[in-house]
Amino acid sequence: MASDPDKLLVETERIRSVFQQAPLVFPVTVINAVLTAVVLNPVVSHTLLWMWVAMIVVVSGTRWAIRQRFLRTLDSKQYRLLAAISILGSLTMGLLWGIGATVLFPPGETYQLFWAFVIGGMCAGTMSVNSAHMPTVMAFILPASLPLAGRFVAQGSEPLLISALMTIVFAGALSLASLRTHRAFGERIQLQFALSRQGRALSDANDRLRAEVSERQKAEATLHQAQKMEAIGHLTGGIAHDFNNLLQIVTGNLTMIGRLADSNPRILGCIQAAERAAEQGARLTGSLLAFARRQSLSVERVNLNSLLQEFEPLLLRAIDDRIRLRTSLAPGLPDCVVDPVHFHAAILNVVINARDAMPEGGQLLIATGKTTLVAEDLSANPDASPGCFVSVAIQDEGSGMTTDVLARVFEPFFTTKEVGKGSGLGLSQVYGFTHQSGGHLHLHSQPGIGTRVTIYLPVADK
Repeated sequence: MASDPDKLLVETERIRSVFQQAPLVFPVTVINAVLTAVVLNPVVSHTLLWMWVAMIVVVSGTRWAIRQRFLRTLDSKQYRLLAAISILGSLTMGLLWGIGATVLFPPGETYQLFWAFVIGGMCAGTMSVNSAHMPTVMAFILPASLPLAGRFVAQGSEPLLISALMTIVFAGALSLASLRTHRAFGERIQLQFALSRQGRALSDANDRLRAEVSERQKAEATLHQAQKMEAIGHLTGGIAHDFNNLLQIVTGNLTMIGRLADSNPRILGCIQAAERAAEQGARLTGSLLAFARRQSLSVERVNLNSLLQEFEPLLLRAIDDRIRLRTSLAPGLPDCVVDPVHFHAAILNVVINARDAMPEGGQLLIATGKTTLVAEDLSANPDASPGCFVSVAIQDEGSGMTTDVLARVFEPFFTTKEVGKGSGLGLSQVYGFTHQSGGHLHLHSQPGIGTRVTIYLPVADK
């Protein structure tokens, strides 16, 4: 059972089908009327005959103009109006042919049978091209055929009575055939609508499935990255802690050896070299502990705008002369609770990376702001909670990074720089400091365009 919206759409398609047949129906109607007039011209009044032809032409032209006006904009909202126009046009044409057959009824059985043949052909043609809309078909067949049958009956002769009966039977057969075609057309259109709906439903379901699979893959990749970073952090932290303990033993023994050296310059020189190596090892373990979120933080309530303004001279010394440093500090920035020293170190690490990415120079922008991060933003960061954050974004115009590099950029000792020009611990330290401070780190980069590193630190409680 078709729903009301479907029924309205089916009826609209019926009218559309009738209108689409107009290029065939109207010329054929006019041609048949002219040919009929030529055949009947010797036995029927010329004036009435050609007046009838003129009326056929006028009505056909009017129907053509209406068809041209409404076919392109035909929709369900205009259905009732266009259905009425279609029925009225068909009824007018049927009356012209039916009344014409009676008013112009010729003498002689040959011409009378010719009229019957013409009316039958017009009815059959109407049924074949307009059967999608039963009312349009019936509006022509009945007015066209019944007056002729009545005229046959009025003559009273037996052959003409039989012709009248045959005309009525033929009209009835055409009506039944039209009804069947009308129903078949409706069923076909309903089936098309049902298939179209099913196709759209399948397409929508497929789109949802692809979106869900994409989200699942994204979530799995995010979880995998978080687990990988967590595992690297545990491993790195454990190794760094144990290595730091060993370094303390080494430096303690070096101090004892120095006391026993009796100012021997060769021994003191060796001790100093060993102490410098131990200090470098200590700095290395400090970086590893920072990544593993195990460094000691001395937090204070600070305003990041003030820290950046104090730190700007040092940043200027750290970058190349060809690089233009620009700051955009948001007014009224709320305070954070962070370690100022480690915050400075994090900013310096990012700025140095930006400097190295712009060997030809460019602009380096440091901008602050306030934002809110939701759980979805922090899905890969178990160290931060949704809420208000102060952001510090560092944007460069450097070479940028590919997707493969971005996936590993926070890993300790991973670097794209030449040997000796980078340890691969700079962004690892920034990552560890940000997470240990309860914040979040986001990095966006495009090859050939540049990189933007954004540090989010939670707003201090009032």
